[in-house]
Amino acid sequence: MYCVKCGVELADSEKKCPLCGTRVYHPDIVPAEAEPPYPPFQKPAEAINPRGVLFVLTVLFLIIAAICLLCDWNLSGGRIVWSGFVTGALALIYVAFVLPFWFRRPSPAVFVPCDFLATALYLFYINTILDGNWFFTFALPLVAGIGLITTAVVVLSYYIRRGYLFIWSGACILLGVYTVGIEVLINITFSVQEKLVWSLYPCVALFMIGIMLLVIALVRPLRESLHKKFFL
Repeated sequence: MYCVKCGVELADSEKKCPLCGTRVYHPDIVPAEAEPPYPPFQKPAEAINPRGVLFVLTVLFLIIAAICLLCDWNLSGGRIVWSGFVTGALALIYVAFVLPFWFRRPSPAVFVPCDFLATALYLFYINTILDGNWFFTFALPLVAGIGLITTAVVVLSYYIRRGYLFIWSGACILLGVYTVGIEVLINITFSVQEKLVWSLYPCVALFMIGIMLLVIALVRPLRESLHKKFFL
């Protein structure tokens, strides 16, 4: 016997199709009184509480950090030498990938800047421990620039349902300018050279991509044609 809707083969004892749920009926066949060949539907298990998982992850992060600090303290004669880098990296990973899930609706306007702030603090720690002089002239402007661009793109894309082409157009143009700023900061901080060499190439490419996206966003027939062809 076969299902009249989906065609799957059925046992004589089946009252309805196990695949599509269609009621089984055949005027010439009397349903046999037997156990169905498939087990009855069972209610799926309850979902795991995410806060329990987050608590376990938090404790694991703390245990790893504590072990690293204790090992460094004992092996380095009562000094912290290398464990600060490990602990800082763990804190950075925790802020970026674990902390947002403690909230029901994490806002990108809050957590994306927090990620870049944590990155800046970690770089400041590295600069301080290594007695460097590159944080305020290189690392801080670098992180602040990419942080502002990323935050703007993520927040606008999250809260504005339309106009994504304008958003990415502006992002590409700003990233092009940002690449030039990176080379300028490198030249000022590390005295590599006095003129721009490599940053002009990605700057021009990103600027042209941004202008292309802007034209697509402004010209409706072109935008609709590309949408039909590439589902953009």
